[in-house]
Amino acid sequence: MRTKLRTKVVAALVALAAGALLALFASSGPAVAFFSGGLFLDVQVESPARLVARGAAVDVPVEVTCNATGSAFVQVSVTQKAGSGVAQGFGSTEVGCTGSGQQVTVRVQASGGKTFKQGTAVASAEVFGCRPGVCGNETDSETISVQK
Repeated sequence: MRTKLRTKVVAALVALAAGALLALFASSGPAVAFFSGGLFLDVQVESPARLVARGAAVDVPVEVTCNATGSAFVQVSVTQKAGSGVAQGFGSTEVGCTGSGQQVTVRVQASGGKTFKQGTAVASAEVFGCRPGVCGNETDSETISVQK
């Protein structure tokens, strides 16, 4: 009976220590990385984004770090005030996971009748990936500059 109690107490202490370490390191960057069961995913939106085809799209740079089996799926959305309306769009790509940070450009096409322009916008990114027995995702959202 005492052995079972000790095992439970040790397990609880290990869980608390792991939680404290995750909380300590999670606040050290602009985006919190997902880490579970050997799976690591992180995405960070970067600036500036570049206008494409007179605002029909923007190329948004993101940094992706992942160790998923094979590849991970990255999707980006952009929203920008455009006159009395809103320009917005969505784009996605697949990224080969190397375990190191890599720069990826995601093309986000404007939809809904408004085009993107120079100025500021809000960009949100999500990375999704899996390893055997576990899947996860991580997000980041930033105010970015849109330039020619």
